[in-house]
Amino acid sequence: MANSANHPPSSGPITQATRNADGLAVRRRNPHTFLTSVAVIAQSRQELEALTGYKVDSVSGFEKTDGGWRLSITVVELRRIPAATDVLACYEVSLNEVGDVISYHRSKRFFRDQVGEEE
Repeated sequence: MANSANHPPSSGPITQATRNADGLAVRRRNPHTFLTSVAVIAQSRQELEALTGYKVDSVSGFEKTDGGWRLSITVVELRRIPAATDVLACYEVSLNEVGDVISYHRSKRFFRDQVGEEE
């Protein structure tokens, strides 16, 4: 069995949690790792669900920016029967370079069975 200390750092979001003066958890990224888009998306899905209380339905877009990342995430705000009448919302989410959500806002709401872009 190989010693893990001899392996180079992974490309995943390896972070270390510490507590600030207020007792809140603060993550620090290992400077020898980098975030992949898959890791950023997975992490932001979990954080947005925790922040809004809504289940993430899909990620419709992402973009690397100078200061981090920007994502478009669709959530289910209201489940209905039949599912085609679920109320969905698109959230624009900004992340810092470590991949933490720093801001988000709802850009639109729509029914699942709505087709096309709203004007």
